[in-house]
Amino acid sequence: MNLKFLITRSIFENSNITQRELSSKFKVSLGKINLTMKELVDDKLIVKKDDNYKLTASGKNFLEKHKVDGAVIFACGMGIRLAPLTYDTPKSFITIKGKRMIERQIEQLIEAGISDITIMVGYLKEKFDYLIDKYGVKLVYNREYKYKNTLSTFYVAREILRNKNMYICVSDVYIEENIYHRYEVEPYYIGAFYEDCKNEWRYIVNSKNEIKSVVVGGKNDYCLVGPCFLTKEFSHKFIPMIETYYNKTSTDNFYWEDVLVQNFAKLPKMYLYKLDKGIIFEFDTLQDIKNFDHEIESYGSKAVSFVSETFHIKDSEVKNITCVKEGMTNRSYRFTYDGTEYFARVPGDNTDEFISRKSEGEILDKLQSKGITEEVIYFDKKTGYKISKSIKNARNLNIENKKELEKCMALYRKFHSLGIKVKATCNMTTKIDEYLNIIKQKNIIVPYEDFDKIVKEEQEIKKRLTKMKRPETLCHGDPNPYNVLVTKDSMKLIDFEYGGMADPISDIALFGVYVGFDEEKTFELYKMYKKAKGKSSFLPKSDKDAKILIAYYMILSGFYNAVWAIVRGALGEADYGTFGMNGYRAFKNLITKISHK
Repeated sequence: MNLKFLITRSIFENSNITQRELSSKFKVSLGKINLTMKELVDDKLIVKKDDNYKLTASGKNFLEKHKVDGAVIFACGMGIRLAPLTYDTPKSFITIKGKRMIERQIEQLIEAGISDITIMVGYLKEKFDYLIDKYGVKLVYNREYKYKNTLSTFYVAREILRNKNMYICVSDVYIEENIYHRYEVEPYYIGAFYEDCKNEWRYIVNSKNEIKSVVVGGKNDYCLVGPCFLTKEFSHKFIPMIETYYNKTSTDNFYWEDVLVQNFAKLPKMYLYKLDKGIIFEFDTLQDIKNFDHEIESYGSKAVSFVSETFHIKDSEVKNITCVKEGMTNRSYRFTYDGTEYFARVPGDNTDEFISRKSEGEILDKLQSKGITEEVIYFDKKTGYKISKSIKNARNLNIENKKELEKCMALYRKFHSLGIKVKATCNMTTKIDEYLNIIKQKNIIVPYEDFDKIVKEEQEIKKRLTKMKRPETLCHGDPNPYNVLVTKDSMKLIDFEYGGMADPISDIALFGVYVGFDEEKTFELYKMYKKAKGKSSFLPKSDKDAKILIAYYMILSGFYNAVWAIVRGALGEADYGTFGMNGYRAFKNLITKISHK
């Protein structure tokens, strides 16, 4: 601890500070403070005036040598543990005591005299843009944030940090007291006091408060929570280590602190800056936020606020929030209000590029009294946010149960027979053309070498279907078994965002593809469908025609999934793994079974 520097800085920040306050602040004896201040007077860095101390010109020059050049705030992460708040809002935007966490920290930095602030962004990067106008910050995008941990973020920021005295801040903590300063002298990392250090990185320090190592677990000690300060001398040694570790193949999941922990002995001394309990807070769960801010009314997250606004309540009155497994297009969670359980659905990123929420709303409006789907309480036809009543004791369809499959096909027959007409289409060939147009207009890179050849083969199937002049009715468009809910007494279809007018046989064929059936098993589904009650005008004239239709639609569904995945992957945040690739392969495998003659 450089006590001379710390006292000099404290007098700069508050000339009325007393020796007793300094003793308490730096946890050293009053005698030690008194002796050090006499040395500062002898060195002509401070001068006593009346009952206070003032900085001399030499004192000001002494501090200027240790001026902080700026701060980098890491804000790339997705905040998965705080879902659903982070479904459509960066974790750092969550409001604590009436202020977004990142704004509070920016304001604290500016208050301390730090104006050169860079925010490292990744997830929902566009949302940070307003901070440029409001605070004059800079934004730097880490395009690897989805696949790599904070080592990657530090690597991207390394030139901003090189040859500078810089704070490295984390955006998702709430700091009660301003811990930042215009001047710093030694590299340090913040340690927050934890009574229980389970799963936390706990510092091991020597008598001089130099960090020697980090261990996990323990009791009543100081744990890593961020932020930290790096001098230019420290970064001169440390940045080459970051570059070395970044270029290793085994470090994608490394925090940048992993490099620090593994190299304490090779680096300049780093000190522990101890913060007492109640100064800095990290939130891992929604309950953590509620426990900290008992008066909270809004979390600052649209994913929750649209629910509270619908029921005219505070965000904190939305109870028992439980996330549901994320789908390919949307994210959902359960919650209760006034003793009733509901589902809230939050649309995925950029889904408005290929989904008409207005059309989905039209379909839901027309289905509400038909006994086909869930009871929708709220639907926003612009954004796609939806609230529906939970169906008690509901589960997904069991495709191994023949009776359930029969009931499911009967439900589709009933749905197709309603005679509902809408403006939207979910005709598979039309939707494929729409996705191909998006790919062309947005210059999306297609990963398949023979894509042009496959497009020509798809167009040939389209011509054959056009000649068959198939009737159209309202179809689901995404007949995934996960969109079928089963209870003891009923069965419901949900999620009509891909719905529209199409050949009803396409729903059956696509259902077969989703459950992994071949053409023969999918034809068995058709026979169940045909046997059920409903309009017969859109049934194929013969089983032979039905088999041909099923084969065509099953072939097209593979390509449909492939182009959907290309577009969705290019416009969204999610990774769809092998979904599109499997569809592309299925198209190529099935097309060989049909003659082009």
